[in-house]
Amino acid sequence: MNKLKNVFYLYKLDWKRIFTNPIAAFLIIALMILPSLYAWFNIKALWDPYGNTSELPIAVYSADSGAEFEGTQIEIGDQVIDTLHDNTQLGWRFVDSKDELVEGVKSGEYYAGIYLPEDFSEDLISFTSGTIEKPTIDYYSNEKINAIAPKITSKGASSLQEEISQDFIETASSTLLKVFNEIGYDIDANLLSINKVKSMILDTDENLDTIDSYTKEIVSLHDKFPEIKDKIAKAEEFTDYIPEVDAMGEKLIALNDKMPTLKKEASIILTLQEKIPEIQNAGKQLSMIDDDFDDIASTMTDGIDTAKQGLQIIEQVQAALPEIEDLGNQAADFASATKDGAEQLQDALPSISSSVEVTIDAISQVATTTASLTNTINQALADNELTDDERTAISAVISDFQQNIQQQQTALDSLITFMNKIQEAGNNTDLQTIIDQLGNAKNLLGVLNNRLSSLDQLVQTGSIDDITAYLSQINAAAQDISNLLNGIDVASITNTIDDVLTKLITTITTAEDVLQKAQDIDFDTLLSSTKDVVSNAVSILEKYQKELPAIKQELHDADTMLNGHMDEIVAAINKGADLYNNELPIVEDKLGIAVDFLQNDWPTVKAEITSTMDMVDEKLPEVEKALDAAVDLINNDWPNIKSGIHKAADAIRKGESEVDLGEIIKLLKLDATEEAEFFKQPVDLETNEIYPIANNGSASTPFYTALCLWVGALLLSSVATTEYHLDKKDKQRFTKRETFVARMLTFLTMAIAQSLIVTLGNMFLLGVDVRNPVYSVFFALLVGLAFMMIVYVLAGLFGNLGKGIAIIILVLSISGGGGNYPIQVSGKFFQMINPLLPFTHAVNLLRESAGGIYWPNVTAPVIILVCIFLFFGIVGTIAYPYISEKSKKLSDVSKESHFFH
Repeated sequence: MNKLKNVFYLYKLDWKRIFTNPIAAFLIIALMILPSLYAWFNIKALWDPYGNTSELPIAVYSADSGAEFEGTQIEIGDQVIDTLHDNTQLGWRFVDSKDELVEGVKSGEYYAGIYLPEDFSEDLISFTSGTIEKPTIDYYSNEKINAIAPKITSKGASSLQEEISQDFIETASSTLLKVFNEIGYDIDANLLSINKVKSMILDTDENLDTIDSYTKEIVSLHDKFPEIKDKIAKAEEFTDYIPEVDAMGEKLIALNDKMPTLKKEASIILTLQEKIPEIQNAGKQLSMIDDDFDDIASTMTDGIDTAKQGLQIIEQVQAALPEIEDLGNQAADFASATKDGAEQLQDALPSISSSVEVTIDAISQVATTTASLTNTINQALADNELTDDERTAISAVISDFQQNIQQQQTALDSLITFMNKIQEAGNNTDLQTIIDQLGNAKNLLGVLNNRLSSLDQLVQTGSIDDITAYLSQINAAAQDISNLLNGIDVASITNTIDDVLTKLITTITTAEDVLQKAQDIDFDTLLSSTKDVVSNAVSILEKYQKELPAIKQELHDADTMLNGHMDEIVAAINKGADLYNNELPIVEDKLGIAVDFLQNDWPTVKAEITSTMDMVDEKLPEVEKALDAAVDLINNDWPNIKSGIHKAADAIRKGESEVDLGEIIKLLKLDATEEAEFFKQPVDLETNEIYPIANNGSASTPFYTALCLWVGALLLSSVATTEYHLDKKDKQRFTKRETFVARMLTFLTMAIAQSLIVTLGNMFLLGVDVRNPVYSVFFALLVGLAFMMIVYVLAGLFGNLGKGIAIIILVLSISGGGGNYPIQVSGKFFQMINPLLPFTHAVNLLRESAGGIYWPNVTAPVIILVCIFLFFGIVGTIAYPYISEKSKKLSDVSKESHFFH
């Protein structure tokens, strides 16, 4: 909050200094207005550049001597001159000779000249004689006078050429169409008969190949007729097999009746498919047993050996039993002594607890001591460099810290050993959680120790950035240790040890009772019975051991059979299930269809076969006679008929490829006057204006507004300094970042003023056509703020170099920003940089408010300009304290030339 107060204090101080100095106030107001003048003058100059083309002088001279056509004198050149006298689109100047015209264009008196040669009319009507000569209009243009004028004058010459062409087309077409009208009505009277004959010939010709194939089939049929008669005779024998077909049909019907039972029995395959995972698992288990069988056999052998050793031990114990009884008496004395020691240790628990607490607290301070170490190193890194002495000193500090960690690890080892012994004495795991936590703490200390070694190596050989980044990892590791140890409750350790000792004392007391009971046990009898049991177990195990090879072979064979064919078994089950799910229903459906046919359709078919064979026997002689006649026609007359049809069709197609008779008749019968007018101007142009703009000045306003805002930012950065002047006392009070942001606010305030002045002046001084005036002001404010932020940060961070970069961006923006001309007509380089220029998005945004907003086109430029504003503002604010000194040194070097300030 204090930093914001400082920034706004400096911001107000800026404006107080400006308005207490008359010259500074005058300059600041001038800098607000001057960029707007740049935009206003350009917009006004381009307000209506094509409205005064009548002042462009274009020389015209016609040397046309005319021509005679059917007794009528035609003077096209004179008609053109008369037409131009009434034309005010351009400044026509009628000269007296071709030399005067050419000389005037050369001298620059005329922007262009149009000359009609002597044979212009004669060439124009040359088509009537059969020898066509296209007339020529000579056009002269002086392109060095102006870049745009030649385009306008060229358009005038083209318009003149078009007008002459249209008049010629209208006259010629009108005459021709009157003659064509009469011809069209004569042809139309006989069109029906012509089309009918034409269609018949063409259809026949198009199907000649098909007809030819039919003739071949007829000949082939004729050749095969004896064979067909033999087959028909055999077909008649089919009627003898009808009883057998009936019998087969009855079997199919019986099978169809049993299909539900078959489906039910086959459904077992689906149950088997569901058991596939269990089958596969059984295979895995069988394989596992097979693989581990040698281990099982080995384990059984070991068991037998162990049992035999047990027998030996039992025999040894029986031999040593008298000594054991004496040892039991001694154990009772030892238990009594141990009980006394445990009670004494329980009394010493407070001091033990205090020692544990001190040890854990000391080690848990590692985060604090590590933070102190990293702060020391950070202080050495504050100037972004390390001397050799600093590196040596830091290395010594790290070494001492590592020795301290090793001592802490030793203390933890002692504490863990003590708790393990307490736990072992109590024969329980009550302290295991705390022991694990202490073990983890020891391991984390080891991790911290290793990272300190890596840090030492970075200090000696690494970069400042690497060291700074690694310090955070050191602190994180130390904090992990601290968090772990702080989670240990020392009081619970004391209580747990107390419980362990209490249980131990209880256990010893119980042990004394057990020893007394043990002394009452008849161990000799117990050992003898145990020996008998173990001997029996050995006998049984040795019996099974002899069977192990046979069992192993059987297991292996089962494993090989099941797992060796598992894929085939699974595939077969899945295939069976697939057949049941997919194929069996199809078979069932087809069987049903077959049964339906046998029951419903077969009796009718059987009757038809019988009647058909009777009819074939009756009609066969007539068919044979017809085939003989057809083959005779095909062999003798068909080639000549086919050739004649083909020639006639080719002639018709050739005519159709050149002209469509129906369309020609329709065209010839149309009204000659209307058709002549159509040929003169076949297309009407209907213009639909989307987002209309009143004039060229209004259309150019977005470009020049954006340009003036960038120029305004450049002017301000050139006249005003980005450095904030403070007294020595105030320099200690305010940071560089605060002065940078305060001066940034002053520049941005100027951007707001420049944006408001230019946009309001566009609307109220020039009367620019703006469809969305409110958004026009808002968009201009956003553009002005974004441009000012870019230029200010570049100038603030890099001085004159940054201003140079801003000028380069301006130069590129004029060519590559797509302001006056579509970017698509520029070079590939400018098309490539177009989306990268802030100017592009600024002009696109301002155009929306000028012509009418299409909101999808507004979103992207607004987001981009806001992001540019925030990016440069944030980066400049963060980087200024680090870059300002270096850029100042660079500026001082340039000042040594005594040319740059």
